[in-house]
Amino acid sequence: MTIALVGNPNVGKSAFFSRLTGVGVEVSNYPGTTVEIIKGVLKHEGESINIVDLPGIYSLSTATEDERAAMRFLIREHPDVIINIIDATRLARNLNLTLQLLEIDIPMVVALNQVDAAEQMGIRIDVKALEEELGVPVIPTIAIRGKGIDTTLHKAIEVVRPQPVDLHFGRYRRRQRRGVRYDDHVELAIENMQEHLPDISRGMCIRALEGDRDFIEGTCDYPDTVMEAASIPPLLEEAHGQPIKDSITKDRYGEAGAIEQSAQKKHHVPRKFIDRIDGVLTSSRWGLSIFAVMMLAMFYIVFNVGGYLETLIIDIFETYLIIPVSSALSGVHPLAASAIIFGLLGVEAGFAIVIPFIGTFYIFLALMEDSGYLPRAAFLLDRYMHRLGLHGRAIIPLLLGYGCNVPAIMAARTLNTRRERVITIAMTALTPCSARTVIIMGLVGVFVGFWAAMSIYLIELVIILLTGWMLGKGLPGEQMGFIMEMPPMRYPDVQVIAKKTWLRMKGFVYVAFPILIVGSSFLGIVDTLGLLDAFEEISKPIFVVFLGLPAYAATAFIFGILRKEMALEILAVLAGTAVFIDVMTPLQIYIFALVATIYIPCAATIAVIGKELGWRDMVLISGFTIVLSIVVGGVASYLGLALL
Repeated sequence: MTIALVGNPNVGKSAFFSRLTGVGVEVSNYPGTTVEIIKGVLKHEGESINIVDLPGIYSLSTATEDERAAMRFLIREHPDVIINIIDATRLARNLNLTLQLLEIDIPMVVALNQVDAAEQMGIRIDVKALEEELGVPVIPTIAIRGKGIDTTLHKAIEVVRPQPVDLHFGRYRRRQRRGVRYDDHVELAIENMQEHLPDISRGMCIRALEGDRDFIEGTCDYPDTVMEAASIPPLLEEAHGQPIKDSITKDRYGEAGAIEQSAQKKHHVPRKFIDRIDGVLTSSRWGLSIFAVMMLAMFYIVFNVGGYLETLIIDIFETYLIIPVSSALSGVHPLAASAIIFGLLGVEAGFAIVIPFIGTFYIFLALMEDSGYLPRAAFLLDRYMHRLGLHGRAIIPLLLGYGCNVPAIMAARTLNTRRERVITIAMTALTPCSARTVIIMGLVGVFVGFWAAMSIYLIELVIILLTGWMLGKGLPGEQMGFIMEMPPMRYPDVQVIAKKTWLRMKGFVYVAFPILIVGSSFLGIVDTLGLLDAFEEISKPIFVVFLGLPAYAATAFIFGILRKEMALEILAVLAGTAVFIDVMTPLQIYIFALVATIYIPCAATIAVIGKELGWRDMVLISGFTIVLSIVVGGVASYLGLALL
């Protein structure tokens, strides 16, 4: 049996899924998309049941990639039953999706989640009245605490395998599912379609009238005939003053509002402390200042915790793995020894990135998500991001990029369109992550000066904004409207945060670790064969003549592809000293750091860009950063020499 979890964003689907499946789940892209589908398995009375967590969507209109992926899964994979999770605090808004799901003829149970939050807001919902209105079982739940989860699961199984009839849904009995009564000209169009094509369902007629060809092709053997039958005479639409699709959407919202009025009661409750906090967080006076302080505090904690853990992990690897294995390989062929040692260095680099920086960032990201703060940050910054052709939610990946580009790029998948994701990911790839900060502060900050180091951050910011602006102007594609529902502020659940963090880290480990290990082994073999020396000779016109750097800097940049701060470590080895001012001029130090922060992202970032956008865009973005770094470095070298 397969059960699909469907609902709006921020309704508690992740908590629901985590309670059902635990952490042993599979994260994969739905075929033909970059949208993640999360699958898990639970055991119920000796039977394995597949649980599929579809992305959060507001409708089945296929306006966004998430909506298209969810719709395709429902019509192509056809789960046995849907658990539609709705937010009790925003009933009408959620019921719009519920009414659409009722029309696609898949058995369904409604989980009325966050009933505790609704009570605190003075909202009481008559569950029996809601069941009568919808014609399907409705189970009140508090997913974050695990309440009502088992009951919902049992009811979903009963819907698929009906038991003997009993009253009041003690055992499931088939009822008439709710159908929206549409405008007269819509109902007339449905009747005409069913008259000419009597074997198609009412739901199929409605989807065809809305122009949803994907749905018709996935559910019907003669889609062209159905879509032709759904064509409406222009005069009929003109007479009603709007397209038939708009009429259908308006009628659904009206029906959702009517159901809410019949099933919901409100009473006054005193304003709570968390509501006052919410008002301050989104205020025009204090909102941006609080946001800036929170981001700075997050970066400070991540950098300090990440730096400490990174040093600890590297010390453990060096002491208990790298040094002993190097000694054990003393008699082995140099090529094999280099491949093994450099491969282990890749594992070390992976753990030093994943655990300290990515893990810590994902904890903060889960905290902001579960508390409801992320949508508020997007709301505050929306008008500023519009100038780049983006929306407020794009600021989150960009900010996360200052810690690590990998989780930042993964966070860009929450954006609606591919155009927005390409722009955001390209900007994020240029963002100076914590590893690049090591180069900027450890090289320029120490040997040139603090303000020289800050100037690199300023140059990076200008480059990022110009890149976003040019892509926003040049990339084809429609700029989507920004409509976002504010979930209520709530206290995060530790268990849910831990599971979310692990799921996201697991996805990174499976993608990035193999490339880190293989790439490290390859560089070790290349080094042993002496090909790096040949590379330095070939690259002299660029690195020595144009950029004015020592020849060995080219090799340091190559190792920086594996891990950014490794460029600095290899530079010290090749220079024979960590006191760089003894072997390089202040201008050379500055140019090296500037180029290192702009040129091609690290291997882990490259892998994630390829996963999110495809390998073609990954090559284009990587190539763009290489050319840009050389151009910017050359200009800075020329200006520096002119000023000196």
